[in-house]
Amino acid sequence: MDDKMKLIFSFVIAILVASCSLAPKVNSDSLDSEVGWLHGNCLAIKNANVFPGSQLTLMYLDSENISEKAKIIKKATDSEECYPLSDDRVSVNKSAGYFFYTVKSKKPVNLAIGIFKPEEVSVYKLKFSYCNTTEGINFSISKSNSKIWEGYYYLGYESEPTCTPE
Repeated sequence: MDDKMKLIFSFVIAILVASCSLAPKVNSDSLDSEVGWLHGNCLAIKNANVFPGSQLTLMYLDSENISEKAKIIKKATDSEECYPLSDDRVSVNKSAGYFFYTVKSKKPVNLAIGIFKPEEVSVYKLKFSYCNTTEGINFSISKSNSKIWEGYYYLGYESEPTCTPE
């Protein structure tokens, strides 16, 4: 093997080793089409292609994280079926890229996080939480104290913040 071939071979090996050692980073952009937040039985998710009958897992945030299977009924069209579509908040929530769907669940929903492919996210190793900002609610999913997904719900009025700075 001549020196030029050795150099090319070494370069290719170096690239392969470097690419294998870089761990893929899970970030909220990769989960946005599979994960959303709920207020009442209304799911807000950055996915325009959720179909009626689609199943999802709800992680309730009221007390301890309790899960339940639920089903998409239809696209939400007004504030009577979807609180985030109220006049004082609809424009901000839609401009953030959310689409809204009504959900059928056994248990009434106050605040929850909905996941379409929980087997891919491994929900049992995750922490689901929320906190209040001055005008909304930050929803998050963490794994090993690192956030892997966040969602924001604009309420349209001032609230007492409970979020801690990171």
